[in-house]
Formats: sequence, structure tokens, C-alpha cells
Amino acid sequence: MAFDLNVFASEFGIDPATLQSKPEAFAKWNGYLSEADTKYTSATQAQKEAQAALDAVKAEQAAIDDKIKSFSLTEAEVDSLRANYAALEAQAKALKAQGYNLTIPDTPVKHEPAAFDPNKFQNDVNSTLVQGFNVMNRYQRLFGKALPDDLDALAREAGARRMPFTDYVAQKYDFAGEEKRQQEASTKKREDEIRAEAVKKYQEEHPVTAGNPELLRGGESRFPELAKRPAQKSAHENYGGSPAQRIARSVRRSLEGLAATS
Repeated sequence: MAFDLNVFASEFGIDPATLQSKPEAFAKWNGYLSEADTKYTSATQAQKEAQAALDAVKAEQAAIDDKIKSFSLTEAEVDSLRANYAALEAQAKALKAQGYNLTIPDTPVKHEPAAFDPNKFQNDVNSTLVQGFNVMNRYQRLFGKALPDDLDALAREAGARRMPFTDYVAQKYDFAGEEKRQQEASTKKREDEIRAEAVKKYQEEHPVTAGNPELLRGGESRFPELAKRPAQKSAHENYGGSPAQRIARSVRRSLEGLAATS
């Protein structure tokens, strides 16, 4: 059964509605759990297949050993042949000492095949599994998706090229190149952010005010002094008299005002 948040809630006595009240978080963590459950299932299956392969190899090695025994000499027969060879070698040396030109071959050396070590085989299988998970995780981190090829196919390709498994996979998918590209993109993004912050700060400290009089900085006034207000005349002086007198007073006030502003 696949493991998800509903199973988690059931085992710990949590109301599923509490988790489902936040659908985005619920979906995100369900995705994580589903991926982890899939990887665990794959790892378990791979372990079972590796164990089955190990058992098959053990059985095949046992059959080979039995076959070799059926065609090989017994230890007593080997000792007898060696004794006969030693006697013949002694006779040949005696004849050679009498002047006969004889070539005495070296004593044959028995080469024993290396014994099958199931522990070493198991360690090799475990190491291959670990390397497989490492390259899958590295590909996932770099490209954001699952490794497109099967591990056994990649292992055969690496073996055909006589390269270590992890080195071959890294070369095939250009892990180093992708890491470099991502590092350069990250550096460029950071530099762009720094430049944008610097431009924003400069614009705030040096606003553009050209063409907008309301944003111009203050300056010296072209009219630093205000015109003095003419002295207030009495109502009789302003409004009394004949029309000619009122006109004369108005002209005089205008002249006084002009003189005050000049």
C-alpha cells in the first residue's frame, strides 16, 4: 500500500480533514511521500534482484566446481605425476652430464583459479546500488526530472567503454557542464539584482526633475524684495474732492507705486 498523509493521519489519530484544509501543503507533502515510497520500493526490488543474482551465481559456481572436479586429477594422482617427473628429470640430468645435449623443461606450475568470494560479490552489488542512487539523485537535482536511462543499461555501456560507472554517467549527461551553467546563471542573477538595487538607490537619491517646475530644487528669487504697500490715505483724501482732484490723486498713487517697485 502506498504511503501518504492519509495513512500518516490514520496511524497517529489525526483528523484527515485537518490536513486537507490546506490543499496546497497537503498535495506537496503527498508528492514528497509518494516519491520517497517509490524510491524505497525500487530499492527493495533492486535488492531482491541483486540477491537473486547472487544466489544464481553461487549455484552456477557450485555447478562449475563440481564439473571441474569430475575432470580433474585427484591429489594422489598429482603427487604421483610429480614424483615421476622428478625421476625423469634426474635421469635427464645424468644423461646431460654424460655429454648428451638435452633440454629439461621447467616443472609445470599448477595455477589455482581464484575462489569465488560471495561477500566480495555482495559488496560489489551494494556498491553498484549506492552508485546508482547517487547518479539518479544528482541527475534529479541538476535537471529536475528522473534519469532517462535504466541503470543496468548504463552499467553495460560503462563496462563496454572500460570506464567507472559514475564517471561514465557524469560524462554522458555532462554533469560538470550543467553545474557550471547553473552556477554562472546564479551568479548573473545575483549581479543583476545588485545592479538593480544600485540603480534604484541612485534614482531615489537623484530624482529626475527636468521639465517639471514643481520638482525643481529651490533657487534664488528674481524678485527678492516685495513691493511696499502705499500708505493708506484717509477716506477724505481718497474719495473727496472734484473729479479732477480724484484723477490727480489716482495718477499720483500710480506713480508712487511704480517708484516703489523700481
